[in-house]
Amino acid sequence: MEFEDRNKKPEEPAKNLPMAVLITLVGVVCLLLYVGWQMISDDASNVSDLTPETSIITEPQEITAEDMILSDAETSEDVAVATGDEVEAKPAAPVTTKKVEIPSGGKTGYHTVAKGETLFAIANKFNISLSTLQAANPNVTAQNLKQGSKLTVPVLAIHTVGPGDILRVVGGKYGVTVKAIMAANGKTKNFAERGEKLLIPFKDKQ
Repeated sequence: MEFEDRNKKPEEPAKNLPMAVLITLVGVVCLLLYVGWQMISDDASNVSDLTPETSIITEPQEITAEDMILSDAETSEDVAVATGDEVEAKPAAPVTTKKVEIPSGGKTGYHTVAKGETLFAIANKFNISLSTLQAANPNVTAQNLKQGSKLTVPVLAIHTVGPGDILRVVGGKYGVTVKAIMAANGKTKNFAERGEKLLIPFKDKQ
């Protein structure tokens, strides 16, 4: 008995103590990591809040009279290029030929000017006024009228001679005299060939 009391075995420390310490250390490390992560996140958000968003603001540009002139000049094909304060004038409009006014029911024929003929004499041949003849030939005047020139003349009709069409028959058809038909067509004889085109003058003055 005494021997047993003298040689008692030392009591072994609890085996659970190291495990509890390890769990505590792990918890502390996790807590420190979490706190550090929160601090880093807060710093990043604060920096983004402090950084203002930049935007480009375009100021309205003032449009001057010169800009308007240049814009119009670029979009128009007929306006010359603007230089400085001066703008070249637009080209003149093309000249259009006046349409020949033919009396009601009439046609347009052509007369070759003979030697010594005047505008007044030609107008009388077709029983039209001098103004009507000049309107049909605006570029022809008494000064530049030449032999062989071809004039546009308003006529009552243009008749193509057929079988049996003598001038008397043709004149009766249109109500004009044989003499008038001969004068209008420059004939000296009362004769017309088959297929010939005769200019028929007006019955009344036009």
